[in-house]
Amino acid sequence: MIRLYSIVFFTLFSICAVAQTRWSFELQFGLAHSLDLPLTFKQKGWPDIHLQKADFYTESLQDPPYWSWRFSKWFKNEGLEFEAIHHKFYLKNKPLEVQRFGVSHGYNMLLFNYAKQFKKVILRAGAGSVLVHGESTVRGMVYPEGPGFDINGYRLRGVSINLAAAHQIKINKTFFINTEVKVNASLANIPIVDGYARMNVIAFQLILGPGVNWCVKE
Repeated sequence: MIRLYSIVFFTLFSICAVAQTRWSFELQFGLAHSLDLPLTFKQKGWPDIHLQKADFYTESLQDPPYWSWRFSKWFKNEGLEFEAIHHKFYLKNKPLEVQRFGVSHGYNMLLFNYAKQFKKVILRAGAGSVLVHGESTVRGMVYPEGPGFDINGYRLRGVSINLAAAHQIKINKTFFINTEVKVNASLANIPIVDGYARMNVIAFQLILGPGVNWCVKE
């Protein structure tokens, strides 16, 4: 165990030694709203089920809640980032053939961002993929799903684009509070029995959370 701690300490020290500015980490929670967009169920041996405007509700503050976290490497006023966003959906206007459809344990957007700071505002843009955990019963057929905190049931099935504007409230050199508005546009195929549901997603988010800086080089 001492050897493991020594390796971790040495790695972090090495990263800090060559850092030009700083690293940061943020953990955030908030509210999300998705637009009503087309949704199509494709199932082998059956005609397609098409909704022109799928009405989803999100329950962002209920378990499991909306969350996001982000690692950033800053070079003066520019940053490269990896961000994970946990969104969720429940279909409200279900057609007769669909008894249940949702993505509650994760419509997880995994993103690589470029960020740039303009005085007190940080703008970021990114793209990535979508790791989904679908829950569905279509035409009486229940899609097998794993537990929410188990890798079973998760599938990498989509692409996502991320745009955001943020403002950091600095507490001191190390700690800050991040406030942010963002929009994600995604397309994902959610697995169902003998097929998939093609989801078009545009989600608006208002988020807030703590952040920490380290390896700060002024």
